[in-house]
Amino acid sequence: MYVDAFKTIITASGIAVALLASSAVGAGRTTNPIVAFSAKVAAVCLIICVIFSVVAIAGLLRGHELAKSRNVEERRKAGKLTGGEVTEGKLSTSELLWILAPATVALSCFLVGFVFLGRIAFQF
Repeated sequence: MYVDAFKTIITASGIAVALLASSAVGAGRTTNPIVAFSAKVAAVCLIICVIFSVVAIAGLLRGHELAKSRNVEERRKAGKLTGGEVTEGKLSTSELLWILAPATVALSCFLVGFVFLGRIAFQF
C-alpha cells in the first residue's frame, strides 16, 4: 500500500516536471521573475521528490523482507513455525529510519513543488 502511494507520487511529480519543462515557463520565455523562480523551485523540488521516493520504496521493500525473515527465524527457534506463510514482522529502529527519513523528504518536496506550481498558475 505504501509502495503504491510512492509510485503515485513519482508519477505525479514526473508528469508535472515534464509539463513544466515543455511549457514556456520551463523554457525561460517568461518576463515575470516570480514565475521563473517558481518554475525553478517547483522543478527542483519535484525531481528531489522522485529521487527520495525511489529510496523510500527501496527502504520499504528491504525493511519488509528483513522483518519477515527475522519473524521466521524467531518462530523457527521457538518451534512455532507452522506450514502457513509468514507475512509480518517488526522493524528495527534503524530500518524504520531508513524508511521515514526519505519518505519525509519526498513528501515535503512533493508538497512544496506543487505549491510552487500553484503559484505559477496564480500569477497568470
